[in-house]
Amino acid sequence: MGHPKRRSLRSLLQSNIFGCGNRRVSIAAKLRWSYVLSSTTPLILVGLILLSTSARAQQNRIYEVHSNLANSAARATSIYITELFRSLQNYTGSIQTTEVDFAVWGQQAVALQMQTYSDIFQVVVVDDQGQEVVRVFNQQVMPASTLRNRVADPAIRGALEGQVTFSSIAPNNNDFQTFSIAQPLLNEQGIVTGAVWAEISVDRIMTELRMTTANMDSERQAYLISSSDGRVLLEGNNDTRTNEPQLTRLLESETGTAEYTGISNQHVIGAIAPVSLLQNNTPVNWAIVVEQPSSVAFANVYRGVLILMALIIVVGASTLIWSFRQARQIVLPLELFGNAARALGDGQLNQRIRPPANNELGDLALAFNQMADHVQQSQTEIALQNERLRRGLALARDIQIGLLPDDVPWSHNMIDVYARSIPAYEVGGDFYTFLALPEGRAAIAIGDISGKGIGAALLMALTSSTVESQGRQIEHPAKVLTTLNQLLAPRLRANHMNAALLFAVFDPQQGTVRVANAGMIAPVLITREGSHFIDVGGLPVGAYTGAVYEEYTIELQPNDALLLVSDGVVEAHNDRKELFGFERLEAVIATSPHGDVQTLVESVLEDLRGFMGRAEQHDDITLVAIRPTMQNERSIPSDNEEQTITYAAL
Repeated sequence: MGHPKRRSLRSLLQSNIFGCGNRRVSIAAKLRWSYVLSSTTPLILVGLILLSTSARAQQNRIYEVHSNLANSAARATSIYITELFRSLQNYTGSIQTTEVDFAVWGQQAVALQMQTYSDIFQVVVVDDQGQEVVRVFNQQVMPASTLRNRVADPAIRGALEGQVTFSSIAPNNNDFQTFSIAQPLLNEQGIVTGAVWAEISVDRIMTELRMTTANMDSERQAYLISSSDGRVLLEGNNDTRTNEPQLTRLLESETGTAEYTGISNQHVIGAIAPVSLLQNNTPVNWAIVVEQPSSVAFANVYRGVLILMALIIVVGASTLIWSFRQARQIVLPLELFGNAARALGDGQLNQRIRPPANNELGDLALAFNQMADHVQQSQTEIALQNERLRRGLALARDIQIGLLPDDVPWSHNMIDVYARSIPAYEVGGDFYTFLALPEGRAAIAIGDISGKGIGAALLMALTSSTVESQGRQIEHPAKVLTTLNQLLAPRLRANHMNAALLFAVFDPQQGTVRVANAGMIAPVLITREGSHFIDVGGLPVGAYTGAVYEEYTIELQPNDALLLVSDGVVEAHNDRKELFGFERLEAVIATSPHGDVQTLVESVLEDLRGFMGRAEQHDDITLVAIRPTMQNERSIPSDNEEQTITYAAL
């Protein structure tokens, strides 16, 4: 007897939804009616697109109107300032080319005021110390007794330094809104001998701002601001200001338009246009802002949006009601397939579906059962393949371990060596090797193949064997790396890989070590005074065919040691993505017993494991510690000394 829930589903699948007996009722027929009704959906989508397009077009039109107003006002203001600047330049040029006659300079300044229709309130000429020599106010030359030193004026100081300066707008002593222009006065050699300063009325700027907002029905505002900080300098309608506008978004806008809280403490749409001189590109640091409340600017847009949205909601709701009703009748039996698919996804590969009816759902059930059969067979095959792959990787790991030396090819009382290599995966690309050279010398190499896994392991075997063959024939480390680069570069570059390699030759008789480096972490020299990285480097083998390597010779003292590490040590990271780094490595070295190579390597590994915690190892880790036994040390052999070289894997 079947499960009650399963029996109810079976009875449902055999109900009138699908028909009775062997009569085939197509689900596609029902879907066609749903598609007929769903044809209204494109209409809704078109409506939404039209709504968005229309609203955006009207918004852009409103932005354009405000931009044009702001640009027009800024253009008129720029022309006004440019005309005054040119007049002041002409006056400066005339007094530069005449003899020093303050009376003549004063009359010329009076003529300048008359020429500019009293837009210039004052004209002041100062010497190179900032002392006034001529001052004209309201077309009158001031007597010498009233002249004063103006070096404290920032505009005067800027002009004496050779700059043309524009001041901010502020009330003068007579409570008129004015601004000033100051420019340097030069002699024939181009040396600043003084400055000319002019105080200018803002009445014409105010007139332009008022003309911009002449249509008061639009509730539009226009004012002049400082481009640097957005501070309001001049307002077209003084009676409408309730707060300082929040112009950050407008100042940062690339289009010169934005929405923000405006001068009347309302949400507004605004446009900004810079004011500048029309010659010499001299900055003024002013801008014209024209703004209008958003509720006024977008009133027509809001009405159109509301009407179209209401229509879309009515049509969409009607369509959805009918669609849900039809979809319910079709989707309900599909729950059976959903439950079976979830069971198959959970690993129940023996899950099968009894065909519910003689229609598309029955065909789908048969296809599902065939798929489940294939999945079950594929899982068995994959398991067998994984087992073969696991055995192959284990064999490759054993072979790679066998490639690393398990003992040194020289007498144990010559050089103490302790090495550990921990691959990130089953096989890795790190390696080290030891070579015995004539006259008691010894060579030690450590390498790191770019990449990981099988490819890096294969190139590691090739590189290691090449290092051993060339290292015995060539005694100079730099020449060894150069030869290896020439031999291995074609194969490495063909596989888009390279090999970092460090080659060191120890001479215990002479107490020296010669080192050449091709992209490895710099070796650490450990002495009684401390430790430091040896500055020797070069391009990895295979990175550049014509690479040239340098050789570094180190004089060793008794008990000095050398630590070689791969980048998997310093680039190991913890759960917080923090790197182990060079500082932690140096700290571990500083706290390790001096002269014991095994303790040194194990201390670094222990601290590294503690730092990584549960974080996954992403790169191979290799350390080799070497301490050559100097002549005076070998005179007293140690019976308990034991050389150990191990290869470990996590």
